[in-house]
Amino acid sequence: MEGMVMKRVFCLATVISTLILFGANIPVWGAAYPTRPVTMINPQPPGGFLDLQTRTFGILAEKMVGQPFVLVNKPGAHGMVGCTSVLQAPPDGYTLLVGSVNITGTVEFEIAEGRKPPFTRQDFIPIGSFTLSPPIIIVPYESSWKTLADMIKDAKAKPGFYAYSHGGLYGMAHVPAAIFAMAAGLKFRSVPYAGGGPAITAVVGKQVDFQMSYPNTSLPLVKGNKLRVLGVMGDKRLRTVPEIPTVKESGVDAEYYAWVGILASKRTPEPVVERLREIVNKVANDKAFSDVLEKDGTEVRYMDHNELTKYWDLESERIGKVMKQMVKEASAK
Repeated sequence: MEGMVMKRVFCLATVISTLILFGANIPVWGAAYPTRPVTMINPQPPGGFLDLQTRTFGILAEKMVGQPFVLVNKPGAHGMVGCTSVLQAPPDGYTLLVGSVNITGTVEFEIAEGRKPPFTRQDFIPIGSFTLSPPIIIVPYESSWKTLADMIKDAKAKPGFYAYSHGGLYGMAHVPAAIFAMAAGLKFRSVPYAGGGPAITAVVGKQVDFQMSYPNTSLPLVKGNKLRVLGVMGDKRLRTVPEIPTVKESGVDAEYYAWVGILASKRTPEPVVERLREIVNKVANDKAFSDVLEKDGTEVRYMDHNELTKYWDLESERIGKVMKQMVKEASAK
């Protein structure tokens, strides 16, 4: 794990140095907002999937508007601590939320458990998103599974025998594994770990059989012959690993995406919201942004306010159904 932490530190240092070079040609805009530093609350632990994208966004946004966009991690209670802290802050655009599919999972899990969530997606204004990343199915490099068909064949022969890791119950690695299993008619054992790093380490160490991971965290280990990729849970192959088929190409009708973007409190003034949308649009479509993210294995797929709102509504309906099934199966054990 120490090696992985050092790798993330090195990666962030590379991000900063790269953006300094690119940022020399980025003009500073003059506008009423922001006139002081903006805080971006990430409701997940530091060092995870959301951090690199948001820090990269913050560096470029600062160069564009002349004010810092500071990332602050506030994890806890499946993301509820960070989300509620944004809603409790003054709705002036100076405290924003790093939004992701994890928020959908948190809300829909509470509903599936018969509880009223402390917030809903209607409490936030979608500003825009940077990426729409499908997970990849990773196995130990020495695994006997060379293709997804190999995995499916063995899993059908031994229901409930094979195990997968994830960094938290009902999160962005647990849910896609459940979606895949339901679509393929398979049964696996779910093994939670304290974060995404330990969950990947468990695959490398062959403590579990596979994981639904993401390119930016697992592709360096794939290139180092520590892991192998069997499939992509998206609508198309990834440019970073074009030889790997999608899950649908392998005969399983399953898709899942992890989006990352910026949200504001629903009470934020419209002029500030419009300014934020302009900033997110400019950054997400800047070549410096995509260059940094793609070095890390993440592909930029920008969605504006309307696109993200529509996608979030459809995602909530879909994941809500999955959550209810997952909770039902867990209670039956």
